[in-house]
Amino acid sequence: KSLGTLFPPSFILLLFSSVLSCDGVQVTVKDERKFAVLFSPVVLQCQYSTHSTQTAVVQWWYKSYCTDRTRDSFTFPESLGVQGSELGSTAHLDCADKSRTVRIVASGQGASLTLAEHYKGRDITIINKADLRIGELQWGDSGVYFCKVVISDDLEGKNEGQVELLVLGIWF
Repeated sequence: KSLGTLFPPSFILLLFSSVLSCDGVQVTVKDERKFAVLFSPVVLQCQYSTHSTQTAVVQWWYKSYCTDRTRDSFTFPESLGVQGSELGSTAHLDCADKSRTVRIVASGQGASLTLAEHYKGRDITIINKADLRIGELQWGDSGVYFCKVVISDDLEGKNEGQVELLVLGIWF
């Protein structure tokens, strides 16, 4: 016998939709690593999907690098003592939060936006539901940014993604 003869079609539809919603919120970032020029604008893209009808709270968090990535970007790997197999290393990311700067950048829910004290007065906003737009990059903006989505009735799934941002200088 088929499922349609054992169960009414509305029950089968309900069963499949509840299975699909078990995945919970899913956050994805477009770029895992982004390079941008000092004083230029940048958009860190973050998207999420959810079956919830609740309005999400989108938070962007900043964590400084564990080591100075600006210097690394202008140095040949050989002069740093780095072997070819170590080029994909994440040592600049792997340190305890207590040994680096960690702070919230912005929090938004619907049309409401709150900037953390450190970022007040700067052209920073959340656009397109969850993208972080920084209007004019500063040296201290290099680091790892976390897009975190909190939905009160959707606590399962992957609710954050991260983007590395390296701010590069301008030379004439």
